[in-house]
Order: sequence, then C-alpha cells, then structure tokens
Amino acid sequence: MYFEEGVIKVHYDGHGSMMNNHQMNAGDVARSIKAMEVIYVEAFRESNKIFKTNVNAEVILEAGFHEGSLWWLLKMIGKSNEEQRAFGSKTSFLAISEALKKVVQVIKKLPVESVDILIKETIDGYVIEIDGELVILDEVECAILTNEKIRSGFSDLAFPLENNGIDSLDIDNLTNTDFSLHIDKESRRKFIVRRRHKHIVGQGESRGFFYVDTLSYNPKSKWKFVSKEDPGFSFSAIITDALFLKRVSDNSEKFSKDDLLEITFSWYKEKVKLTGKVSSVYTVDEVKNHIPVEDRQWKLV
Repeated sequence: MYFEEGVIKVHYDGHGSMMNNHQMNAGDVARSIKAMEVIYVEAFRESNKIFKTNVNAEVILEAGFHEGSLWWLLKMIGKSNEEQRAFGSKTSFLAISEALKKVVQVIKKLPVESVDILIKETIDGYVIEIDGELVILDEVECAILTNEKIRSGFSDLAFPLENNGIDSLDIDNLTNTDFSLHIDKESRRKFIVRRRHKHIVGQGESRGFFYVDTLSYNPKSKWKFVSKEDPGFSFSAIITDALFLKRVSDNSEKFSKDDLLEITFSWYKEKVKLTGKVSSVYTVDEVKNHIPVEDRQWKLV
C-alpha cells in the first residue's frame, strides 16, 4: 500500500462588506468544498478506468480562514495497492491536477453562447475546436472534460462569484507551486453555463438500398432501415431530404413497410463520456429512389 497526498488551497477574494469581515454565505462555502471533493474523486475515478488502476482519493478539510480573503485547505490523499503507477515519474495526484488545469483553460476559452462541446477523436489524440483553433487533449483531459459531474463541480466553485463583493477565485496546489487556477467575474459565466458535449469517435457517409422496417409521417420522427445487401445491418434515422418529406406530407407518394429505398446517409459514433459506451447516430440526407413493396419486378440498375 502506498500513500500520496497534495494540499489544495481554495480562496475567494473581494471587496464586499462580508468579505472584508472574513464572512461568506455558509451554503456557498459548503457547496464549494463539496465541489472540490467531487472534482478530484471523479477525476481519479476516470483515471482508474483508463489505466486499470485502483487509486482511491480521499478529501479532508484541514483549515479555515485568513486575513484578506476567505480560504480553506483541502488535503487529497491517494491510496493504492498498485506498485506501478500509470503516470511515469509524476504522482497521480500531480498528473490529475495538471489535467484539471488544462480543462479549466479549455473552458475559459469556450464562448459563453456556445452550449455544445464537440470533441473529435483523431490519430493525434482528442481534438476540440475553439474559435478556429484546434486544442489537443490527452485521454485523461478528455475524460475529465466529458464528465458532467466534474463540469458541474467547477460550476459550483464559480457560483459564489455571482454575488456582489466576491471578485475572484484562486485554487493553488501547495505541493506544486506551478499549479494554480484563477477564475474571475469576467470568466465565471463560462463555468456556470450548462453545456452539452459530443465526443465523436468516428464519422462518415455512405449509400445503398434499404428496406423500410418502420416509418412515420412526422418529419421529426425516425424511420428504421434494414440493408438489402446485409439484413443484419439496420439503423434508425431522421430523414432530412426536404423534397422527400414534402412528398410524404403532400401524400403524393405512398409508403409502406418493406418498401425499398435507395438512400445516401451520414453517420457518426459518439460517447456520452470518454469512458462510456459508443452509440451511433444516423441521418438520411437524400432519398434517391423509391421501390414500392408491390413492385418487386422493378430491376435494380
């Protein structure tokens, strides 16, 4: 069994009357302390999944207040039976802290109005595009960014900055002077805004002949298609072909189960988070031909 630890200092600064008296809303303090625990425990959990390790992180509140700002110390203790560590010469605590720092930098760059985080998996790693700039993430950084509990934790940490008189939040690693995080009133909204994310692990386009298994006259509902060439391959998808949808809504063409359609479709594979399962999303972009089920004598070209 080995132990490793790090000490995190969390402090809020401001010029409000409560801060000048070294006071802060008790609910906000409790929320922030809990957020730090969630962030580190979840980050270690993601790391354990990636590297097949078993480091258990425990968070202990060590101290309280100091003149000039309201702060507290949190001691992070990692315990593991593993002899070989996944981060080489770095302790797992230090490596995870650096990954958290990279994630904070990414969130600070995201436009406030953008509610989607689109991550693509490439041969170089995991890539997110921000204002035309490509930012590359490693596996741990990607896992942390796609963990909603961690993002929610940062939101809880930034929430007190919504109050008048609290101007900034600083998080320092007292065991590593190179590590520090700073969030001010200007950037707080980037952490508080609720975002969705898509982690894309593959995408492409294709075409072929597919039987209609289920259909809907609601343009927002999915149709189910079964491949003519490979009956074991099927998928459900929304159709975006405007001309085809108009024919459906005008009832100018009748459709039924087992009709054969020649379609072009696009697809992408995504994960809800890095260590989650892969799901596939399909969209039918164009319906090129329609062969009714009763017209089986129609010869495919």
